[in-house]
Amino acid sequence: RPGWHIEDTAITEKYFGPQYDIHGGGEDLKFPHHEAEIAQQESASGKKPFVKYWMHVGFLVNKGEKMSKSLGNFQTANELLKKYPKEVLRFYLLSGHYRSPLQFSEETLKQSEGGVQRLREFLARLEKVDSLDFHDAIESMLLSAKSHYNLYMEEDFNTQGAMGALFSLLKEVYPRLDTRTIGKENAKNIIDFLNEVNQTLGIIPKEYKEPPKEILELVNKRQKFKTEKNWDEADKIRAQIEEMGYEVEDTIYGPIVTKP
Repeated sequence: RPGWHIEDTAITEKYFGPQYDIHGGGEDLKFPHHEAEIAQQESASGKKPFVKYWMHVGFLVNKGEKMSKSLGNFQTANELLKKYPKEVLRFYLLSGHYRSPLQFSEETLKQSEGGVQRLREFLARLEKVDSLDFHDAIESMLLSAKSHYNLYMEEDFNTQGAMGALFSLLKEVYPRLDTRTIGKENAKNIIDFLNEVNQTLGIIPKEYKEPPKEILELVNKRQKFKTEKNWDEADKIRAQIEEMGYEVEDTIYGPIVTKP
């Protein structure tokens, strides 16, 4: 049954040749679309396999339904880029395994925005470290994070697990930035790792406008009260931050600070 699937086979043979490495597409295209392509090209060329790696992606799910043009429950990338930086959309798409369904909502995009800001803030703080001390414990944390990150990426491009390894490192190192128990060389090694990750994933923006020091101090103070479950004091600090012209919003990756 070649049907209109013959178009794809002809196009890929012209530009890629009879065999190539990666073919993507939605999981709903496995049959008959991709099976037809395999049958056509392998029959025409006599070479196997037609494609080495098939990467079939799960659906985006909006309020329990597959996002699709026919249902009208979708937004285009261009529309979303008017509201969010490209790094936020990448972070969102990489936050789940590509073969699994991914929930779409403003809330999930806001959580992704928090993750992006947290990583950029982490990088900015590492760049300011000037201590000449060197801490073996931090190097062990970094080696463990690198190992887990690479294992996940080699496990069928498991970006969800890889980003988990990244944020585990952030959670381990961040307190040392507050207590200044991290050396310049430690910081540089972590920065090198973050830059290497970013070359692949593209989730850390180059530009970062850090909130004023007094705002960051209030945010940290509020986090401390939240950890202690002192909600009244935490709410008072939120109000104080808002009076100073900033907003603080909690995400699963930590608080994000914005200026309305």
